[in-house]
Amino acid sequence: MKRILICLCAIFPIISCAQPKEDLSERVLELCQFIPDHGLNPEARDYMTPEFFGALSEAFDAPVVDYGEIGDNEWLWYFVTGNGGGEPYYGIKSLSRTSKDKATAVITVRETWEGEFIDSEEDARKYEIALKRIDGQWLMDDFDGKKAECLDYIKEMRGKYKSGELLKYMQSEDYFHEYIPDFKKRVEDFYKKYGR
Repeated sequence: MKRILICLCAIFPIISCAQPKEDLSERVLELCQFIPDHGLNPEARDYMTPEFFGALSEAFDAPVVDYGEIGDNEWLWYFVTGNGGGEPYYGIKSLSRTSKDKATAVITVRETWEGEFIDSEEDARKYEIALKRIDGQWLMDDFDGKKAECLDYIKEMRGKYKSGELLKYMQSEDYFHEYIPDFKKRVEDFYKKYGR
């Protein structure tokens, strides 16, 4: 019996190495199409973990004082291409499984405009994607640390609603007076959707 166990222990690593490894490359490139760029695609819900999609949704929905000026949420809109507005082209620099149900990918992003690359391969920006397998499906769990950024941003914005900081600012500027009722309604709608 002891000999059988020793043989099995010796053979198991060979057998497990011979099994084909799951290639996540295609899935990573598919998930990249749902990284927010100039907006959050509602279909992204099916490609992200509930925690990540929830953080992004709440951050995008958090009301800001943005009536005719740049709002506090501008950073949310330019995850990938920035103000350029070109189309992103994704590549994979590295991909590694960190556990049975988790993986990390470093992707490269180059911008295209009317089918032509704006930047060279050397100038491609690099980002990190965290993947998590839920119910047998690989989903995006984070993009370059944005999940934590969104959670911090939500906490900050909720603090500003509670303290009345944004409302006081609007009341101090004549330009914003007509927008105060709309802002209050947007905050109430936000609370109804995401809780206080």
